[in-house]
Amino acid sequence: MASATVVMAMTTALLPIPAAHSPALADPEDDGSVEPLVVERITPDAVREDSTLRIAGEVTNTTADSVRDVTVRVRYSRHPFTNRDELDEFASGDGWQPNAPGPDEEVASALPPEASEEYSLSIPVEDLDLSSYGVYPLVVEAVDGDGGVIGSQYTFLPYTGSGGDDVPSVDIAWVWPLMDRPQRADDDTFLSGELHESVRAEGRLGRLLSSGAQVPLDFAAGEEDLVELLGLGEEPEEPPSEEDEATAEETADSVPSEEAAEDGGEGDEEDPGAEGDGGGEDPGAEEEPRPERTEGVPVTWAVDPGTLDDIHRMAAEDHEVLEDLLAVPAEADPVRHGAGPDEAAQVWLREARAVLARDTVVASPYAGADLGALMRNDMGDDAAASLRIGQEAVLRALSFEADGAFAMPPGGLMDDSVYELYAAQGATRFLLGEGAMPPASWMSTTPTAQAPLAAPEEEPVEEPFALVADSGLTDVLSMPSWEPGESALALQRFAAETAMIAGENAGGDRVVVASPDPGWDPSPEFADGVLAASDGLPWLSPEKLDEIEPADADEREDTRRNLDYPDSASEDELSPTYMGLVEDVNNDVRLFNSVLVDDVDPFRPALLRLESVYWREEEALAGATRSLVLDSVQDRMGDVRVIPGEPVTLASQTGTTGVLVANDLEDQAVIVRLSVFSENSERLSIGSYTDFFEIDPGAKTTVYVPLSARVNGRTELTVSLHNSAGEPISTQDTVIPVNATGLGTQALLISGIGLLILVAALAPRALRKWARKQASRSDSEAAGAAEAGGPDGAATGTAADPAAPGDTGGGSGDPAGSVPPGAVATPGETGASGETGETGASASSTGPGEDTEATGAGSPEAGEDAQERDKDGSGK
Repeated sequence: MASATVVMAMTTALLPIPAAHSPALADPEDDGSVEPLVVERITPDAVREDSTLRIAGEVTNTTADSVRDVTVRVRYSRHPFTNRDELDEFASGDGWQPNAPGPDEEVASALPPEASEEYSLSIPVEDLDLSSYGVYPLVVEAVDGDGGVIGSQYTFLPYTGSGGDDVPSVDIAWVWPLMDRPQRADDDTFLSGELHESVRAEGRLGRLLSSGAQVPLDFAAGEEDLVELLGLGEEPEEPPSEEDEATAEETADSVPSEEAAEDGGEGDEEDPGAEGDGGGEDPGAEEEPRPERTEGVPVTWAVDPGTLDDIHRMAAEDHEVLEDLLAVPAEADPVRHGAGPDEAAQVWLREARAVLARDTVVASPYAGADLGALMRNDMGDDAAASLRIGQEAVLRALSFEADGAFAMPPGGLMDDSVYELYAAQGATRFLLGEGAMPPASWMSTTPTAQAPLAAPEEEPVEEPFALVADSGLTDVLSMPSWEPGESALALQRFAAETAMIAGENAGGDRVVVASPDPGWDPSPEFADGVLAASDGLPWLSPEKLDEIEPADADEREDTRRNLDYPDSASEDELSPTYMGLVEDVNNDVRLFNSVLVDDVDPFRPALLRLESVYWREEEALAGATRSLVLDSVQDRMGDVRVIPGEPVTLASQTGTTGVLVANDLEDQAVIVRLSVFSENSERLSIGSYTDFFEIDPGAKTTVYVPLSARVNGRTELTVSLHNSAGEPISTQDTVIPVNATGLGTQALLISGIGLLILVAALAPRALRKWARKQASRSDSEAAGAAEAGGPDGAATGTAADPAAPGDTGGGSGDPAGSVPPGAVATPGETGASGETGETGASASSTGPGEDTEATGAGSPEAGEDAQERDKDGSGK
């Protein structure tokens, strides 16, 4: 068994098994991509005493010169390895060199450059004189006639002895990954076409699905409607047409008050049946039992909900695929290609639903969110969201949920905060790596995978425990397996590694968990081979992961250290600087969410994808993806906007302008506050208007704003949209110019009316003044005539003759022009001025035959009274 230090180092120390070359042949003609010696088959992978060992392959002359007398031979040792450390040392070619000769075969008397020859060796195992159960070193090498090594391969020979019942045994439980790095920026934008290829039958996820299923899968679409079969064709509610516009006044009645909106914005419990594929089902209805695996090795499928969500999105709707994202300059837009619903993704989902339903499914956080970094940077809400949204994504893609009792933190590591987070979600079984719970320092053998965990703060329903994956097996499974001969050597190493574990004198039953890396990309031959070996090797017994239980408390040994989070793990987390940049995007997302009517968070999956552990080593791609998400958030925010109108002209002191607000979001209603400010409120003021209102998806609303101008000229209105808390939702306001021109016409009209009033008021006074002058002139003429007629005053008597009453009313018998019109017709003056007129009253109270004007003209008191009447009558 490897020491704790070596086990921790195995992740980086294990390299592909190299071929050793003699110095004379170390300079091949090509680039070294062709191995001089390839081992294509070693059968059986575990030999017994009565077996025949067969080794076959090919030798190639990779030099520029012809090679003569080529022979392939075997060297081995009659002594087995004593611990797992020795396997690594031997595989490197630098350790123990066995010297016992095995079978050999002359391949060619002459081998020209680039020429190849096949070889086949065989020997009865009993002739090897192996001592007992164990793993033995084996070297296959090609040499020339001078003994120079052309090429060699270092491999292993597991031996079970006579094949009796004394073969040791160990249980093996498989965790089979279906994971990929985040493939999208926002929901509609795929970073590349990689996932489109991966889900095909020959793609990575297609091959992993087929090998893990261990039954033939059909990757043909067939004649069935996959969109309908998978439930991918549900259409969202149709938004209102553009013609169907409503005013803010019409919609405002249905909008809750600001206080109500604030009160209801937080803490509302969601209806569990309100959304999701399983919503609205009858809680009393019995769930259909899932089918169970009936053949092959049981596996536990480890899925990344983000990967399943990417595949589901790719299968369901139109989307965009970016081309060479990192090749595009930062200031340029990447090339985008439109793509329709992907048929290969639909087929993959169909097969995955059928296959995975037979086994246990466990889920990582959504998109492999870096839980440690999130908790360390006070972003615990995102960490919790990655678990919740992950379960929703699994249900959406597979139509059933992942097993919530299992927790699978990224990298198999977790600190106490992540542990508490998972425990709060109900997890009791934690899939961890050996870095989280290394073997105890006193251990010299491989401990069992189960390890108890200290109880979390919240007492769980079941006792929590860890299932620790064996790091040595993880490394072996990561060996190259695509080039000729690589799969055979990797399978032989897998057999040797598990045989060493089984042969350790550890006492008691043990379980070893085989868990490949998330990005595992084995050849089909190797992937199929390790599962077949798990069932075929006599020392392995396949076990279902969900049936593994910890030992009873009184039988446990402290074979592992307590839960640990190494310093190197925290150093590998996404940096605080990067998390700060993501938090900036998160702030924009929060602002966007604040105007949505429903309690939705459409950009949360995109943010979780930005917080993925996959970006730890992909800084450039992480930065480009973050920029794409930020642009998308801002574009969506820009879909809630004020539509600029034409400049407003006021033809009078007051008027009304309409502000058109559009919600171009096709799937979300919004509720916004409209703010309209005057550049100069002394020149142009704004009246009351509806400022808080809701807009349906795809609809527009007109808000009518009353305006009042005090002076002519141009003033600007600044129009902006805010959320209910008063935060602006756009960095750029809309400016509406207002030009007041109606005040000049209005002033002219007022002046004209005032002039008319003045004329009407002064005209009676002018007429009375003219009448008095005329009357004075007549009196003067009459007095002169009397003096000329004699002392009797006959002329005077004529004027006062009671027999001539018509004279007082301007008698018709008088010669024309002898009395100017109106001179005594004060009632006429009253009609002109529109006033009652004291003169008219005075005239009506005079007796018949009395000459009031004459009397007024001849009496000083009467003149003063007349002036007073003029003042009173004109108002001036």
